[in-house]
Amino acid sequence: MKLLIVVGDFPPFVSGIGDYTDLLARSLSAQGVDVTVLTLAGKDDGVSRPYLVRREMPSFTMKDMDRATQIASEFDVVNIQYPGVHYGRSPMMNLFAAYLRRRAPRVKSTVTIHDCRVMRWRWRLRTWPMLNSVGGIIHVDPGDWPYIASWCTFGAPPHECIPIASNVEVLPCSSEQRAKWRSELGIAEREMAIAYFGIIYPHKGIDELLTAHAKLRQKGSAMRTVIIGQFDREEPWCEPLRKRFGDAGVTWVPNASLTRVSECLHACDLAALPFHSGTSTNRSSMLAALGHGLPTVTTNGPATPKEIASLFDLVLVPPKDAIALERGIESVLTDRALRGRLRESALRTRARTTWQGTANQHVAFFERLLGKSVPREVPCAS
Repeated sequence: MKLLIVVGDFPPFVSGIGDYTDLLARSLSAQGVDVTVLTLAGKDDGVSRPYLVRREMPSFTMKDMDRATQIASEFDVVNIQYPGVHYGRSPMMNLFAAYLRRRAPRVKSTVTIHDCRVMRWRWRLRTWPMLNSVGGIIHVDPGDWPYIASWCTFGAPPHECIPIASNVEVLPCSSEQRAKWRSELGIAEREMAIAYFGIIYPHKGIDELLTAHAKLRQKGSAMRTVIIGQFDREEPWCEPLRKRFGDAGVTWVPNASLTRVSECLHACDLAALPFHSGTSTNRSSMLAALGHGLPTVTTNGPATPKEIASLFDLVLVPPKDAIALERGIESVLTDRALRGRLRESALRTRARTTWQGTANQHVAFFERLLGKSVPREVPCAS
């Protein structure tokens, strides 16, 4: 099976969708799929991958439609990752599937939709030509489907919910290594460390977290907050947050590799992820925290599915509420039994959210679209 994945954001560009695409492509390659990623022209990150990365697109604007279509015509299946910052506001990716259907009807086009529920209505409107032209739709969050289906005017094509796995591989961790990593992060022996991981935006609740952190330290809590992430753009709100990263008891780890992210998560005792829109099943930072066994305090907001409590054992607090966040964190800091229960549950989550399972579901869906099982050469383990 020859698969082309089209993505606007890809490493070294900092992006959750870029990391998702990289890990998905690796996992599909391990299942014997011939994978190529098509992305923007730019600097190579020097990472060796088991699949081909074609950094050939000058842009994803209408003037490059023919170039993208010519490349796509070489493949059995094309998978568009949507949305993506680097697609910009150009309508190209929204019209690409319809154009490809006319120019290369043999090729099966698919789209993977991320975060549909949190899109503004005008961004959902932009997806209308794409959703009504593709041969198949993948969505990563079960709660997204009603929103996606509402834009499928001519009937929904074959579709599948395929949840993501963590973007961060869990490294082995001995007690000696953990002590070393804690020391590097400035975590004192008696301190409890709270991890925040992800690209830094105000809507991720970072301001509320820093406020809760300051209040808890004022109350005498021996704690440190470790912020693992960076800004992907310069905006007026960036500098005030940078200044707050210098507050007492705060450690900022920018530009961390995924290996370093795993080390930092191992070094911490719990995670706090106060998203303004609420947590969901496709929050890769939450899955990374749970995969490292961290009890996790997060938010129950508009994007949070009703079944979240049956899927994950979390401490849920209202969004945009620093006082409620403070109380949620304090409950985990002070209750050893609660921390133990949450840790055991988190480790069970890691066992059932794997990239191998995600890749297998993709293969089955693509074969369903092609109407046949495609022979694959699964690489031998070395």
